[in-house]
Amino acid sequence: MNRNYLKQLALGGITAITLFGLTACGTDKNTANNANTSGEAKTHSLKVGYLKANGAPLADIAIQEGLFEEENLEIEMVPFNASTDGVNALQSKKIDVGLTFGTTTPLAFISQGADLDIIGGHMEGGHPIYVPEEDKEKYHSFEDYKGKVIGTVRLSVPDIIFRSALEQAGLDLEKDVEIIEFKTMANLIEAAASRKVEVAFAGSGFLTKALTSGLVPETWSNDVQPGHVCCRAVTRGDYSKEQAVAYKKFLKGLIQAERIKLETPEKALEASRDRFKLDDETVNEIVNEEHLINSADPHKHQVEQVWEQMKNLGYVESGDEINLNEHFNLTFYEEALNELIEENPEDDYYKQVLKRYNEQNA
Repeated sequence: MNRNYLKQLALGGITAITLFGLTACGTDKNTANNANTSGEAKTHSLKVGYLKANGAPLADIAIQEGLFEEENLEIEMVPFNASTDGVNALQSKKIDVGLTFGTTTPLAFISQGADLDIIGGHMEGGHPIYVPEEDKEKYHSFEDYKGKVIGTVRLSVPDIIFRSALEQAGLDLEKDVEIIEFKTMANLIEAAASRKVEVAFAGSGFLTKALTSGLVPETWSNDVQPGHVCCRAVTRGDYSKEQAVAYKKFLKGLIQAERIKLETPEKALEASRDRFKLDDETVNEIVNEEHLINSADPHKHQVEQVWEQMKNLGYVESGDEINLNEHFNLTFYEEALNELIEENPEDDYYKQVLKRYNEQNA
């Protein structure tokens, strides 16, 4: 069980939390559409895109446990090899939701004028910095990376988090370090394993491969930037009333799946086994690594922080011209959580999820 996450959702001490707290996080789109339409009883369907390397643990749990089925929602999971391909498919209406295409890729598209909305979350944290085991004691802070050859995947979440940390430590990214960019995380791990780079700003899901190659995690992204977001649930900005109902039902399933994973993580392994088609040890490492947190919360504040980091690093040149607030639609998450609280009035868990939502999105 994820100890960090248990701290976030520690039950008890809940006072005066009401459903009205959900309206505290106002954006124009929050009140523009109400998903509670007359189409609730009919069957809805969504095509949900995910990145093969990341999988879709919360969606897998919701499918296995029949949570979408209970909502009369049919889900078709559509795999992609690259986040950019997935977001392009979303824009061209080949899929309805992008679930695990990261945070930075959708934000990069938004910076170029794409009409995309962030409606929920899926992953937070879980990215390590790998160094050779024999060198681990050389690193105590980001100042110790000065003069090193660093590998990264450009515009990935760990790339943003760790480059920002280098700058915060006072290092000049052009003069004080040599940064080599790789196309995929797999390529990066191979380069680190063969010692072509001294440090790897890596993503989740490669721990066993790294350890068997003599690499060890020197630190984790959660330690560098607690609560930072990774994969967000993204839709197009234009949608019908029927799609609005489907999005609400989808997030309702993810919120419940989050609880199941928290309380019985072995179900995440069972649900994702067929998705990855890998051995159980590797699948468990991908979906249940203790530094990786699965949360359906949109976590607007952390998305905004990543956006500012991208601008500071020069990845978003037109960022000042974009009102990022216009690209959040929290309506569906709010309505989904409202329903769960109304359906489970004696259950403190969802009240605590509401408390977290208000803290992270107000």
